[in-house]
Amino acid sequence: MVCPYCKSQENPAKHGTYIRESDGKKCQRYRCKACKKTFSETHFSIDYRLRKRYLNQNVFRSLCSGVSQRRLAIILGVQRAVIARRLLRFGRCAQHNLEVYRRNREKVTRLDFDELETFEHTKCKPITAAIAVEDKTRKVLAIAVGRIPAKGPLVQLARKKYGPRPCERSKCLHALFHDLKDCLGPSGLVKTDKSKAYPPFIRSYLPGWNHEATPGLRGCVVGQGELKASGWDPLFSLNHTYAMFRDGLKRLARRTWCTTKKMGNLTMSLNMYAWFHNLYLDSKQRTQLKLDWNH
Repeated sequence: MVCPYCKSQENPAKHGTYIRESDGKKCQRYRCKACKKTFSETHFSIDYRLRKRYLNQNVFRSLCSGVSQRRLAIILGVQRAVIARRLLRFGRCAQHNLEVYRRNREKVTRLDFDELETFEHTKCKPITAAIAVEDKTRKVLAIAVGRIPAKGPLVQLARKKYGPRPCERSKCLHALFHDLKDCLGPSGLVKTDKSKAYPPFIRSYLPGWNHEATPGLRGCVVGQGELKASGWDPLFSLNHTYAMFRDGLKRLARRTWCTTKKMGNLTMSLNMYAWFHNLYLDSKQRTQLKLDWNH
């Protein structure tokens, strides 16, 4: 056990116990031999210093099932801050679990990736979310988020109201491939659409991989534009996963007033849903969904 204060690797000594007031659980305390500070075993758990721990599973499942933060607070009878704090904590936990998952899993040889676009506060401030999905299994491997400038009819209005907006698409793709390096094999097949921005990154980060570019297809209404109206879709694993993201996260749904106010919160929401999505695909009974630092 590592000391949370001085990071000492020396095993701490037991220092009594206490009864947690919120649920009556008996918790072990420890004393660090190096810095002499004390801490409990709950210091490393996801519910550290949370009083209403019985809400955690409901909040985790509901936020990944199309319920907004404000509506969930009304349903559970709590303040909105209770939900907001758990969103950030669950998002960081899910991000950590995705990193561990990439390091410990078998090497991936079939990969799909593309960018899902949304916005913060207004459509004049678009955001790109690059998401990599394993082909066939539909498991999410990595996510990177960045700002992009407005395009189309909104260009003049966006520049007039909010000034020039940086384009972080290149930075976003660099971050995505950097995260993927631990789980990709030396060779394989990567599938994308025909965006001209992708081939340079693939040649740089995946020199031994084959690249299959597919032209964009017309979206269907029932898939919120992500699923395609034509027959066979070569990027079905990716587009189906994107449609599930839009359905599971209220802030990503089209024609909604539950918009993103902070890009950091969007990142936490995406990581949380990605972990929820992977757990759902892994679970045999489809009900045992756990959110744990040590999952």
